[in-house]
Amino acid sequence: MPSETIIGLLITVQLLSATGALAPGPLFVTNLIYGTRGGWKSGFKIALGHMIVEFPLYMVIGLGLISVMYVTNFKVFLGILGGAVMLVFGAMQIVDIFKGKNELINMKLGKHGPLIMGALLSAFNPFFILWWLFIGSTFIYATINVLSYYGLPLIYVSHVWMDFVWLSFTAHMAFIGRNILREKYYKFFVGILGLILIVFGVHFISKCIWNISILPF
Repeated sequence: MPSETIIGLLITVQLLSATGALAPGPLFVTNLIYGTRGGWKSGFKIALGHMIVEFPLYMVIGLGLISVMYVTNFKVFLGILGGAVMLVFGAMQIVDIFKGKNELINMKLGKHGPLIMGALLSAFNPFFILWWLFIGSTFIYATINVLSYYGLPLIYVSHVWMDFVWLSFTAHMAFIGRNILREKYYKFFVGILGLILIVFGVHFISKCIWNISILPF
């Protein structure tokens, strides 16, 4: 499995976290809608609701990995499976840009507050669950390998800060009248995130099958 040093692990966590935290989806679009009324505070609350669901899932996946991580060839299996999902998710993000896919832009404000919506949209989002099971699990495994299970909360902080900053910032932008989803640079940015996933996917598969690293960490 790649990222077997602390520096490499932190770089991997930041880059892979960006592909999930900064990409468009129901949580992000809902954040923009709430942001038009509540500004950055709404974004912060949505991030907090998201974390309430995400952190327990993160730790449970960690416990599950501990129970199987020493099974013969599990490391290779996880790397290949995680890499394959990264390739698929990355390709989907890039294809959606060219299709101009943006059905979520007309969502209306929910009846719940931003904290509850952040939790609900995370708990019932299948792509969020799949991301953690197949992509997030790769750096959870690496974290346990480098820092042990007790290092998971520390690495989670290095992941979740991005949710709080991004959701608070974009909610504030919505509050002052900027629609991030319609900005041309954002589509380009999402394309870069898709490419990052594809590169990591190739890296993980290459490392696990041929022991050849595409990335320098």
